[in-house]
Amino acid sequence: MPPKSSSGRGGRGQRGRKAAQQPRATAGANSAEMDEIEVLANKLWLGNKGVKWSDESVADIMRTHIVGKQYARSSLQTLERLQYFELYLWANYLSTDDTLVSDAHVMSILLMANEKYQQGVITSMWGAMEGEAFGRLFDRVVCMTRSILSTGTDIGFVDALSARSVVVQFLIACFGSLETENVRTACMALTSLALWEHIDDTRVLVEAEFERMPQLRKFAKHLKKKPSVNGDLLPALLRDFIAMLFTGDSRCLTYCTKFIELLVDLESQLATRRYVNLLLVDYQILDLCQVSEWYRNDLLVAKRFRDMVGMLRGRVYFQVDDVSGLAMTEAEAKDRHYRHVAELQIMAFRVFPRELEALALSSVAALGDSAVLTEHLEALDDSGLRRLAGLVGIRTRSLLPITASGIVQEEGMYGREFVLDAFAERYRVRATVADQVREISPYPSESLLFSEIITETDQFSKQQFSDTISYPVLPVPKLNLQFLTLHDYLARCFELYRLECAYDIRENIEDAVRRLQPNDVGGFDGWARMAMPMHSFNVVDVQKPRVGERAPSKVRADICIDLANYAESVVMEWDSEVRPRDVLILFGSRNPRFVRGCEVECRLDINGKPVDEFASGRPSGTLRNLRVLFDTHQYQVDLASDKDVYASLNVVMRRRPQENNFKAVLETVRDLMTSSVDLLPEWLTSTFLGYGDPKALVRGSERVYFGDTFVSADHVRETFADQYPDIIFDEVFGKPCVIEFPSLDSGGSLRVTSEPAVDFGPIESIRRKENTVRFTCAQVAAIRAASQPGLALVVGPPGTGKTDVAVQIISNLYHAHPRQTILLLTHSNQALNQLFEKIIALDIEPRHLLRLGHGEEDLDAEERYSKAGRVESYLERRRELLALVQRLAEALDIPGDFGYTCDNARLFFIAHVRMRWEPYYRRISAMDVENVVAGFPFTRFFDIPIFTSSDRAAAIRVAEGCYRYIESIFDELGDIQPFELLRNNSERSNYLLTNQARIVAMTCTHAALKRSELIKLGFRYDTVVMEEAAQVLDIETFIPLTLQSRRGRELKRLVMIGDHNQLPPVVKNSGLRSYANMEQSLFTRMVRLGVPYIELNRQARARPEIASLYRWRYRGLADLEPHVMTGEFGSKTPGFVSTFQFVNLAGEESEPSRYFYQNLDEAEFVVALYQYMRLLGYPAERIAILTTYNGQRALIRDVLDRRCKWLPYFGQPQVATVDQYQGQQSDYVILSLVRTRNVGHIRDLRRLTVALSRARLGLYVVGCRRVFETCFELQVAVQRLLANGDQLLLCPDERFGEQADARKAVVVEGVEDMGRLVYKMIEEHLE
Repeated sequence: MPPKSSSGRGGRGQRGRKAAQQPRATAGANSAEMDEIEVLANKLWLGNKGVKWSDESVADIMRTHIVGKQYARSSLQTLERLQYFELYLWANYLSTDDTLVSDAHVMSILLMANEKYQQGVITSMWGAMEGEAFGRLFDRVVCMTRSILSTGTDIGFVDALSARSVVVQFLIACFGSLETENVRTACMALTSLALWEHIDDTRVLVEAEFERMPQLRKFAKHLKKKPSVNGDLLPALLRDFIAMLFTGDSRCLTYCTKFIELLVDLESQLATRRYVNLLLVDYQILDLCQVSEWYRNDLLVAKRFRDMVGMLRGRVYFQVDDVSGLAMTEAEAKDRHYRHVAELQIMAFRVFPRELEALALSSVAALGDSAVLTEHLEALDDSGLRRLAGLVGIRTRSLLPITASGIVQEEGMYGREFVLDAFAERYRVRATVADQVREISPYPSESLLFSEIITETDQFSKQQFSDTISYPVLPVPKLNLQFLTLHDYLARCFELYRLECAYDIRENIEDAVRRLQPNDVGGFDGWARMAMPMHSFNVVDVQKPRVGERAPSKVRADICIDLANYAESVVMEWDSEVRPRDVLILFGSRNPRFVRGCEVECRLDINGKPVDEFASGRPSGTLRNLRVLFDTHQYQVDLASDKDVYASLNVVMRRRPQENNFKAVLETVRDLMTSSVDLLPEWLTSTFLGYGDPKALVRGSERVYFGDTFVSADHVRETFADQYPDIIFDEVFGKPCVIEFPSLDSGGSLRVTSEPAVDFGPIESIRRKENTVRFTCAQVAAIRAASQPGLALVVGPPGTGKTDVAVQIISNLYHAHPRQTILLLTHSNQALNQLFEKIIALDIEPRHLLRLGHGEEDLDAEERYSKAGRVESYLERRRELLALVQRLAEALDIPGDFGYTCDNARLFFIAHVRMRWEPYYRRISAMDVENVVAGFPFTRFFDIPIFTSSDRAAAIRVAEGCYRYIESIFDELGDIQPFELLRNNSERSNYLLTNQARIVAMTCTHAALKRSELIKLGFRYDTVVMEEAAQVLDIETFIPLTLQSRRGRELKRLVMIGDHNQLPPVVKNSGLRSYANMEQSLFTRMVRLGVPYIELNRQARARPEIASLYRWRYRGLADLEPHVMTGEFGSKTPGFVSTFQFVNLAGEESEPSRYFYQNLDEAEFVVALYQYMRLLGYPAERIAILTTYNGQRALIRDVLDRRCKWLPYFGQPQVATVDQYQGQQSDYVILSLVRTRNVGHIRDLRRLTVALSRARLGLYVVGCRRVFETCFELQVAVQRLLANGDQLLLCPDERFGEQADARKAVVVEGVEDMGRLVYKMIEEHLE
């Protein structure tokens, strides 16, 4: 009998019991507030009676639920989730005259927009604001802001300070979405050339720019005739910001920090920076921030203010020409500084020749020191100092009457000290971005790991408003559409990647400490698999600094660990996963906790001598000795401090290989920043940075090599008939196929020709393998686009054949360009192997294929495709070919050992083979068929009859083909000969990579790890094909594009294949993910920039009804017929009334630990549903249980263990999170949505798309209808899911593999009902 718990609620797993004892996810007060808002929403806009509009209702919601609750995030989130904006605010804004729209109405729209931006779903809002509607709203916001700034009164029940914050946050959202045309049109008016009309009356700075760029003067005159309506808003906001700096109200500090975020965003994009930067310099924003009392305050929020000022300073003085947008090299940046200082010296000598003689005669380098410059300027009195300042464009009159002491004196003039500081700030020597990065260690230390920035980025999504309605600000760079220069791009990526790695390492350290359980006496009461106490640790070698450097050239240390008390599996992991060039983390378990990273140089034997890493056998004994290398700059800093860092380190921690590549990536980015060579080809650079015409990247060609893409002439006609009605074939259709395209404007004919395939005679072993896939029109368009120079983007929705398209692209490029090399990249080893296995099956010579990095051993292939495997294959192939040469010599009755070496074979070919063929071939045209056959000199070489036709032309073709085959043997030996001459395996491997391999495959991570090595070897490639491109971080996509020096060949084409509508790259830190937009891939950025792309539009994965759940996310996604209409796709789902079903379950979510969401009712239900399917006969391997949270996955596994392990028949299904399951599929999927209070991260439509597209034949979604049905973003999918109702309809009398004519349905009303049904079926099964 089954356990009694199978029919009820008992027998919960360990995590299940923990979850059951926890309180509900939200506190009672917040829950009551949310329920109150839901009641109001149902009354006003969600109910069945339609929308009941009332402006007083908007005012009441603002008074009671927003302002009255001190702008509680929970209230805003609930309103936003319940479609307050879509169904109530915006719908009625469009139908109301502007003069009748209340301030509360507009302020409510802004609040909802800001909340959407914070949650990353504002794109849907921009889509709703089409046409002139957004312009109307924006103009109203500008007018409202002017009113706030001028009167300082409350707006729409929101106090003036909070209203400022709302407006600034809205502007941040707008300037972060400039790819949207109506948003861009409205926003760019705020940052136009009209801003320069608000610069100092002396206009020294403006005139200098006009002289440098004369065309700007013409633009400025034109603007005076048509002044910008909203061009005065930013200057007004800046003046108000200056006033806020000196109010002394701590609430103003939060607003000022938020406003600086806006300024940083404006300065970070060239389109908005171009005219804003000069305004900020003239208004002396940085100088005023530095003298405000907040800049010197010790409060945490004041520290955040200082950090943001520092970021703004870096933006303002970044090494780029603001107007032209041209990047400056380090030398050019320094030249610009020297030129500015020289101009100051000339002006000083001209006006004050005696007072400032010393300044005029000083070196430019010396004046870059603020103290030196200030000392020289002290020679001037106040009036002279102000006069000089005016001549060089430094404002001396305050914009506002600032009351802070010492800043503004009589008649509104700045004080002497402030003006001197302004001179010092303007002419200070500034380190370049590359200089700043050079000094940063690639290893995180305790100062970064346990800093506030790591903590706050981790808590970003849950932070609440404090004293004003201002979303949190993080002093980290953002990744948006545009970058100032490649250095700017690399610097931002470097900082974000460093923070993400530090966050991950901190999590590892905290987990290790929790498991080790350090005690008060210096020992440990626990143990950890990934970390262990060090038996001994000593710094053994500190080498002298190199010339011109201060840090040691190398720092070595020896680490000893004792594995005596660890299980054999742990010992094997440490022996196999800790290898040379791996990174280890050392830390002290006591407080203060120091952390240092190091790289393994080698293993040591018991005598302290290095061990060969390729030596076979495991180390003896339990002690393991490692020699490691420390970062030399960090070591120098540690020596200078008064802390004994290295003596306190007592724990060594390793990390999983797939997570431990951060050092190589950071060092690669740092090297790229210091490179003096252009990193990208000219045709790609401007669009990569977000400028230029994105359509120019797609460079068409009239003649395209399609190879064996088409299976027949009819296939060609079906593909191009709509575009080119007139298709001309030269004689008969053949392969390889070449198509000449007329221009669309000319209306000419499409000409299809075929290039004759190389004929090797009747030799079966080298017959061509041809493609058999009948590609769709969109797939052919993608293949065509990728075959041409430039950038090709291919969007592949689920099940549309992305991999087949990628393989055909590679095959075509391989055959069309015999002298070019293709670099194949993917995000994961699994995807790379799947792609590579399909390439192996094509008509591509194995000797031209190379698979680099870990994962090659998992390839399902007869041959090895690693470096070592390819070298072995070449040598084995050499033996085979030389044996054929010797057999040929014997067939020709020529004595001698011609198969001894490749060189012998080459001489044999010249002296004997060619000498016999050429006289024969010269006479062949005059021979009859008998003489053609009798005179062929190599007949005895072939084991099979080769002349089987009496036709003379056929006999000549056979003779030519057989000789071509013989010639190919010697050609291949010529390629192999270097491997015979090179005796070192390392040299052979490197030669293989740089000279023989034409299709080189690796992951993006491996590319980052090996970049410096590949550059040194002189690796060259012409094409990059990247699969899974939307799942790769922007910087991890960029690095593989720089694996070769541009002094030789340069990149000709870049093909990226992916799906930006599915999940982005994984970024664990929530702040870096949402605030800094680190999860944006280069693929997604190119799509946002408007680069044309091909979207595949025929899916063959799922039943049409399942595909309908997500096809609305794509442009015209249809089904591949008749494939998805026949076979198992066309049959019913045994035991289920519907092929897909939403099951509404009245469970409750819990959160036993942070982000560890669980729902016990759903876990019990999905496991019972799995048991039901198994009892009907469904194979376990064809079922997957997916969920949206790791906590629920763990709970489901616990319940599975309890429910299924007692009966082996049940087996185990695949259990994974939606994120983990991307790229995989299952015939039947059971999905648990978990959340019951908020939608959670399934609200990200990309995650929803992945969740709904994993199933082929059946999909059953378990969740809380009330929560998910009201979410605007999910509405389309949820409504389609609900087409079959929200109760599970089963047919328990049916069996898998059988089709019943009459179906008897049973309604399952809840988890208890499901449990009783399964219990009954188990009893019947056991009987």
